[in-house]
Amino acid sequence: MSRDKYVVETDGLSTSERADVCRELLALAAPEVATFETDIPWSMAEEWPSEVREAAEHLSSLREPRRGEDRLYRRTGVRKNDQVGAWDAFVAFAPYAFDASAWGQGAHRLVALADCAQSIVVRLSGDQIALVSTALEARLVPVR
Repeated sequence: MSRDKYVVETDGLSTSERADVCRELLALAAPEVATFETDIPWSMAEEWPSEVREAAEHLSSLREPRRGEDRLYRRTGVRKNDQVGAWDAFVAFAPYAFDASAWGQGAHRLVALADCAQSIVVRLSGDQIALVSTALEARLVPVR
């Protein structure tokens, strides 16, 4: 399937508006997502809504901490999109991560988020573009 790469213009969006944009894009990508990963900057947890903290707790429980991780910073590692609740927790949490990505089959990156969704890059098919909200479509900037 042919996809085009877009950067999402986030200037002027509030934290909750950026989260909504991310979740809309992740919902579009969901049927094709094979794997995903995120970091979990627990040092910022005071700024998170309760459902985001709950999602972070679920994601943190997916594996034991590894080198460089502690109670203030965790990573999920690359997770297969086949664990009950893990994808939903990822979608809830990803807009609050320093780095979060979702890949399709063959390791094609579908969505990449950085710096608490200040930077959003997505690959969309023509069919997916037709499904995005009007507000989001106006923020898509093609990457050539």
